[in-house]
Amino acid sequence: MPGPFGIISRLRRHWPIAALLLLAGALRAVVQYAYRPALIFPDSLRYLQFAQRFADGHWSPDTIRQSGYSILIIPAAAGHVLALIPLAQHVLGLAEGAMIYAVLVHRGSRRWLAALAAIPVLFDPLQLDLEQYVLSDVCAAFFLVTALVMLVWRGNRAGWAAMSASGLLLGAAAVTRVADLVLIVPAALYLAVTIRPWRRLAAAAGILAAGILLPVAGYAGWFASSHGQWGLTSYNGTFLYGRVVQFADCTGLRLPSYERPLCPAQPPAQRNYDFYMWSAKSPQWQFAPPPGMTRQAVVLDFSRRVLAHQPLSYLAAVGTDMAYGFSPVRGNGPEHYPAAYLKFQTGFPPYAEVQMALRTYGHTGPAVQPALAAFLSGYGRWFYVPGPLLAAALLAGLAGLAGTRRSRRRGLCPAALLFTAAAVAAVVSAAALAPFDWRYQLPQLTLIPVAAAFGVMTLTGWAPPDRERAGQPVDSAITGDRPPVAPFSGSRHGRFSWYHRMVAASPSAKDVRGR
Repeated sequence: MPGPFGIISRLRRHWPIAALLLLAGALRAVVQYAYRPALIFPDSLRYLQFAQRFADGHWSPDTIRQSGYSILIIPAAAGHVLALIPLAQHVLGLAEGAMIYAVLVHRGSRRWLAALAAIPVLFDPLQLDLEQYVLSDVCAAFFLVTALVMLVWRGNRAGWAAMSASGLLLGAAAVTRVADLVLIVPAALYLAVTIRPWRRLAAAAGILAAGILLPVAGYAGWFASSHGQWGLTSYNGTFLYGRVVQFADCTGLRLPSYERPLCPAQPPAQRNYDFYMWSAKSPQWQFAPPPGMTRQAVVLDFSRRVLAHQPLSYLAAVGTDMAYGFSPVRGNGPEHYPAAYLKFQTGFPPYAEVQMALRTYGHTGPAVQPALAAFLSGYGRWFYVPGPLLAAALLAGLAGLAGTRRSRRRGLCPAALLFTAAAVAAVVSAAALAPFDWRYQLPQLTLIPVAAAFGVMTLTGWAPPDRERAGQPVDSAITGDRPPVAPFSGSRHGRFSWYHRMVAASPSAKDVRGR
């Protein structure tokens, strides 16, 4: 354990991230005090309701959203100390910044570049605002980043423990926010690129899959025991309907008579996402499903028919939403979903659920510090990462896939591939499953900067300067590769290799070789 002088020496060497973490921590303290005890969105009330139900011993998962987050916030809901939730999430945000810096420096990045990659998650107002909300996004993003960091920490030599832990974290992210289930694909792709021979790859993939399946299958089994069907939610039809209703055109679409009422009547430009999703007057809640069929099954079938009938319209909607995620301004998005709740305001968002949630589960009301809220409102207007800059960073990650021979040998290209593919997968899944909401763009702030940093490292062929000066081989220092093994090591005689080295160095052995 390093003494006080060792700690001071490390702080001096890593002063950029130490200074950034100190400033980011102070900014989070301002956010925590400005909006007490926590910011509330309509979804927050349901998370708190189920957390309280679990605390009371009623263990039945939510049918609308995954209950992984509700399990995590049980102590705060049961103890009526809601301020613990944003406090914990602010700590997770700081931990993400430190983790990004650590993995990049460990893999050979210059310290200034690693610190630069940590700035978005440490200071972007979208991250800060969501950390203050009782919402699952920050926890899910933390699980994802930690899982990917564990995979790349040792380069091409990730151990079985790291793979299993990474799988568990990916599974935890999926039962916290179902859209994150798609991040399994980049993780599997990373293993396919880095691990040889095929038998070892199969074993590694099995370990990763087992880690993912443990929380996912366990949750699905819990859901089945409570609701009679396997899955993570029973509202798949509702969510897909909300995605397709924006462009659905029933002209020429062959539908069963009982699905006709689901066709939206308004022109596309006048369709309101919230109305079609949640209003009691929405077509999906007004129609009567035929005997023997559930409402969700009918709505899901209608949505699939629309997708098959209008695949180009769906692709256009997904592409438009993805492109808007890199917009220079943070407006309401192509579907005009209000973005005001993700911007610091001078007061609490005007939702009816705010008073109910805080009084029921916090035994308090909303409290705002006006001067701090005004400061944060101005901060959020100007100090955010512009979308074009994130787009350029993503292109840098893509360019890094070419890399140099040296960077490929050190495992930097696969790391760039993992974070770039993960960023693309996160953006695509958000646009494919729901209309645009800045809340779903949160992974951009962590995955894209890391992808860009690895891309720069692969193109420049950087090596860790401290290890080079120490005379340690760069490849083994970074990737964990061991130096060449003695001829007898690895065989059944490996434990006697010291004896052969001693004999080879003895004078009698030299005499024998001389003869």
